[in-house]
Amino acid sequence: MILVIGQNAAWQKVCTLRRLDPGAVNRLDSVIAFGSSKGPNTARALVGIGAEARVICYAGGATGRLFLEQLALEGISCDPVPIAAETRVCTTFAEADGRCTEVIEPAPEVTDAERAAFRGLAERRLASARVLALMGTPVRGETPDGYRQLVRAAHARGVAVVLDAAGPIAANALAERPEVLKVNAGELAQFAGFDTAGPVARARAYRGLRDRGVRWILVTLGADGVEAGDGRRVLHAAVPRVAVVNSVGSGDAAAAGVAWSLHETLASGTDADALFASRDRLADAAACAAAMGTANCLNLVNGRVLDADFRRLRAEVTVHNLPAG
Repeated sequence: MILVIGQNAAWQKVCTLRRLDPGAVNRLDSVIAFGSSKGPNTARALVGIGAEARVICYAGGATGRLFLEQLALEGISCDPVPIAAETRVCTTFAEADGRCTEVIEPAPEVTDAERAAFRGLAERRLASARVLALMGTPVRGETPDGYRQLVRAAHARGVAVVLDAAGPIAANALAERPEVLKVNAGELAQFAGFDTAGPVARARAYRGLRDRGVRWILVTLGADGVEAGDGRRVLHAAVPRVAVVNSVGSGDAAAAGVAWSLHETLASGTDADALFASRDRLADAAACAAAMGTANCLNLVNGRVLDADFRRLRAEVTVHNLPAG
């Protein structure tokens, strides 16, 4: 099972319109609403391809109830931790040309008791997991070492970790040596501490992160696919062009692809050290991430991946070596 932890849940609205005109009256063509944020999006993508996944998140108030009801209707297994604060609402404006604008409410704040309940639940669920996907920013009230403790708890149970987060709490978690770090290009620079705009700089960043214990680093590059490094080699997974409906959630779907590739290989009995040393396994993780992220773009719902889309795109992804610096 892939356990997904995404503290900062949201009730998501996606509004379509021909063009968003700031400062003017904008009339929408359609509105849909569903449970979202990085954790639920990742779980939704995994469920879409038939993977066994469960998400743990906070949920509170009327929007929290809507969030949980919708996930249940979709068949997404969710362990909610109730909170007194209201679950946030986020809104995406999807224009006809594929451009998306997000408006995100602040995260709710949790109490000490709520935080303790969350951590206890996560540690219990880790007992039946093979991979942990630790997703996104924490809620207010989380401790600076919150993610570090979760990575430590996963490793104590022999669970591999995919970390898809940035900022101080994620940097702190690197001390526990998560196996996989999945980020975008801007977040890679934050972790590296220098500009990673060019391939030589990114290769240097991968080596630095490898020295800190990260086995694989996967970087989403939008329409340019996914780059993957392990400190010794750098690979690029190129994706076919698609007509974008909604790109929000593509990074989360990409993380789902990495977690799924990792889970399937570990489930086959492959030794972890052999897995992370393998160029072919890194290439598969990058290709799955690229295909899942691209498949997400074909739907209005964040994180929704249809199995047929994923399989078709996975077959069309090409992976080649890049200079490793």
